[in-house]
This record gives sequence, C-alpha cells and structure tokens, in this order.
Amino acid sequence: MYQVCRRLAGFEPHIVCIAADDYPDEEQRDGIFFHRIRMGRLYKRLFQKITRIDPWSYAGRAAALIDRIKPDIVHVHNAPWLIREIREASRWRQARYILHMQNEMSVAPLGRDEVLIADSNYLKGWYAQRQPDAKIVVVTNGVDTVLYQPAWIKTEHLRDHPAIPNLPADRKIILYVGRISPEKGPLDLVHAFRELLKLRQDVFLLLVGERRTGDTTNRRVQYGQELIDACERMPGCCRHVGVIDPAEIHRIYPLADLTVVPSEFEEPFGMVAIEAMAAGIPVLAANKGGLREFVIPHETGFLIADTHDHAGFARQMHELLDRPSELEQVQRNARAYVEQHHGWETVTHQLETLYHSLLERT
Repeated sequence: MYQVCRRLAGFEPHIVCIAADDYPDEEQRDGIFFHRIRMGRLYKRLFQKITRIDPWSYAGRAAALIDRIKPDIVHVHNAPWLIREIREASRWRQARYILHMQNEMSVAPLGRDEVLIADSNYLKGWYAQRQPDAKIVVVTNGVDTVLYQPAWIKTEHLRDHPAIPNLPADRKIILYVGRISPEKGPLDLVHAFRELLKLRQDVFLLLVGERRTGDTTNRRVQYGQELIDACERMPGCCRHVGVIDPAEIHRIYPLADLTVVPSEFEEPFGMVAIEAMAAGIPVLAANKGGLREFVIPHETGFLIADTHDHAGFARQMHELLDRPSELEQVQRNARAYVEQHHGWETVTHQLETLYHSLLERT
C-alpha cells in the first residue's frame, strides 16, 4: 500500500492500519496520511478474548475514520469480512468499495458497485468460478527494482551476510525462502537435495524461514521438526537459519546460485519467485497457480516436473547448475520481465486506471 500510495497522481491517499510501536497514530509522510488504530492490550483481552464482545472494533474505528475523511474509494486489503463490517458501520454512503485479495478465501457475494482485485489470472479465475457475476480485475504484485538489483547492476556482489556467516565460497548455493509449512513444500526440497548430493558435492542448501517449536501435536510444528531433522542428517551441506528481517531479505538472494519455490498448493501469486527474478537469481518453481504465469520455462525460469519425485527433482537441479550460459540468459530475461511487468510504477498505473474507471461510473 505504501509503495503504491507514494506514487499515486491525482489522488489523496489515506492508509488505515493497526498501530505499531515507534509509529505515531496519525502521521503525514511522502504525501500519504497514515491513521493507525491502536487496540490496547486490556481492550483486546477483556472484550475480544474473554467476553467475545467487541463494542469498539477495528471495523467500527475504521468506519469512523471513513466518516471523517469522506473518501471516494475505500480499498480493503485481503480481509473479505472487513469490507462488509466497515460498509455496514459507516454512515458515508458515497464511497465505492474495492476488495483486494491475494489469497483464496470465502467472500460473501459482492454488490453491483463493488470490485474484487486479484493479484493473478489464476486467482481471478478462482473467484470467477465462485462469483461469476462479480466485477473482478487483475492488479499484479510489485517489487522495488532499485532495491532488488542483480549482480551485474550492483557495484559489489555479496557472498556473505551478517545473519548468515561463513557460507562455503566453493559451493553452489541453493536457496529456499518462505514459510516452513507443508503447503510450501520445503521438506520435499530437502529430500531432493539429499538426492542431489549423490550426483555432486559442490552444492549447499540454505533455508530461510521460521523454526517452529511448541506443541508437537501441531502438524506445522511436526513438519518443522522433520525438516530440521532432515537437515541435521546432512551436516556441512545444509543450513536452516530461521527468519530474516524482511528489510534485509533483498540482501539474501544474491547469496544464491538458484532459488527454489517447491510449493505443494496452487500459489495465488508467488512473491519469492518475483523477488529472486528481480535480484537476477534463476528460479526453479513448482508448476502451480500463479507461478506459471511468469516463470516461463527456459525463458524467465524453470518449472519443477514433480516435487514428490525427489530423484527427478534432484536431476533437474543438477542439470540446471551445469548449464551456466542458459542460466545467465534466463537471469537477464527474468530481470527484464520484472522491470516491465512488476515494477511499482506498473502496479500504480494499473490501480490509477481502475480508480478512474470507478469514479467515472459514479
């Protein structure tokens, strides 16, 4: 929201969000008005957790801000329940409403004057099957192409990072970034990497994602422990570093020779793949959902034939790493594709076009 709002022309953007430490509740910065709603700990404990009564809810407070601001457009992000609650609570009836979805969620039937944004054609089709009469448009996700720069643009090429010291300089780094959960498929990658070690020894697997602990009856915790155990059976060849600060993640991609996105589910979009492509790192991704819209085999990336066929998965990685000239061309194609289709200026233009079309119909 911030990246788009700071680039909007002809609109006065207001961002309403939950308050955070070290940020004022009200602020104007970069041409944006920020309104941060502070839900106190006592309030959340007494009303939301204990009594389950929420007399002054987030939706109610957001509606009060809408009544004060009197916007032409209310753009709600990835919260299908919130758009209805806000609309019912607000007295300002002249706004047009947009629901911007980046995941598959149950959405109540939209009104005739409401629009649903999906971040990929795959996700648009998913919602169109469930709401064939809804107005659905695609606005892609963006990436900062200045922050994410490939090695051939940067003046320096990092092969180390304070959060990940002592990476082996003589090995090819295979990178995974994402949630450590079954739908994201990192355990299949670990098993495939074990097979890869039978084919070559000049490789190292780097996993970035939360280290799950706690209730061992929880499936996600069990999955995380299975992944840790599998990594520990490959000492010196695999490292699971846990979570990296999102503000630093753009510095992690240049450490890699290959980024793998082994998703088990139909990815609505696939932000990790776009970030890696922007950073000039070749991507090997699952043939799932929105990923196949921009990971075009042998042009902007490569698709995994079968994430469950660990030996075949390993052979794909092995063969790719042995084709440096093809990888180099794909890297450059991928970077150019991101610059053309996923820069923030492109996303902003798509939204401006949609906003103007909504206002012309009022």
